[in-house]
Amino acid sequence: MNKLKNFSIRKLDLSSYNVRFLSKYRIWFAVPLVIILVAIITFSIFAAVNKDASTGMNLGIDFTGGTEMTVTIGPELDKEEVYNKYSTQIKSFIEKKYHVSVVQKVGSGDTAGIVFKYQNKDADLEESNNALKEEIVSTFKEIRLDEVKVKAISASSAKNLLQKALISLAVIFVVMLIYIGIRFEFWSGIAALIGLIHDVLMMIAFTIIFHIEVNTTYVAAVITIVAYSINNTIIVFDRVRESMRLAPKTGKVALDLYIEEAVNETFTRSAVSSFTTMIPVFLLGCFGVSSLKQFAWPIMFGLIAGTYSSLLLAPTVYYLIRKAIMDGKQKKNITPAKDKKSKQDSFSDVMSQRKRNQNV
Repeated sequence: MNKLKNFSIRKLDLSSYNVRFLSKYRIWFAVPLVIILVAIITFSIFAAVNKDASTGMNLGIDFTGGTEMTVTIGPELDKEEVYNKYSTQIKSFIEKKYHVSVVQKVGSGDTAGIVFKYQNKDADLEESNNALKEEIVSTFKEIRLDEVKVKAISASSAKNLLQKALISLAVIFVVMLIYIGIRFEFWSGIAALIGLIHDVLMMIAFTIIFHIEVNTTYVAAVITIVAYSINNTIIVFDRVRESMRLAPKTGKVALDLYIEEAVNETFTRSAVSSFTTMIPVFLLGCFGVSSLKQFAWPIMFGLIAGTYSSLLLAPTVYYLIRKAIMDGKQKKNITPAKDKKSKQDSFSDVMSQRKRNQNV
């Protein structure tokens, strides 16, 4: 208890610890590669078990096609026990043959009803849907046949949405590359773009691993995370530029020290803001309705991936690109031990200068 009382959020400020993370770049690259490998294995297992490659990823009926059934109940549906009774039993009827992906209440008063979305790939969809309607009407005498409506969902509309979303992502990537290239430099834009691609791949990988359903809301979640992640990345690059601008006039400081200083000083802000955002998203994923869960969990995965890429991956990629360019332009004959010592001394000088400027 005493430890909790003495805890301060300032202890998460890495600027006082001078954490050197760029030398561990192999680890930062290995982590997403391992996750992607696990996703590929998981995809293969699902596809092999179901003997269908399309089942490797849990695509919803928005992408595969299916049926939307609406059963009108009436004003008594506002009672929780009535809703549970109809939704549970009707869902069990449908799931004798098909997987139900959505169960949702719609309307109010006399038009209140329950929507069921399910995948059915029968050759005769009309016959299979009519059989379900008759089973529902025969079980619930109070429901008339005309109160059970079915509508076919075409996969073409979702595929059209996916195509437009991919075009939107491509435009976003290009615009971000141009913006960051103008505001900072071209290589900053390349590093940020690699970070965004990483975030999208991680969202897809986690979705496959946990077999979360992919529908139209998933596309919205991906675009949301891209916008959120680029904001954190820009903050880090802005701090790198500020550090280089305010560097001591005497002596030279290696690029890796500027980058590490920027991440150290922005770590607390980025990590804490991401964590506080994750709390309500996590609660929605655990306790929200099914439609909210399908949106919340991809967002949760994207927040984790975005924080990782903005604080570790993008700065590391930027450093490696710049280092390769500088090494190609000039070669210095400095022993590793001396070079390491000079970097540490220069880094300490930079941090001391920052603290003096803050106290003024």
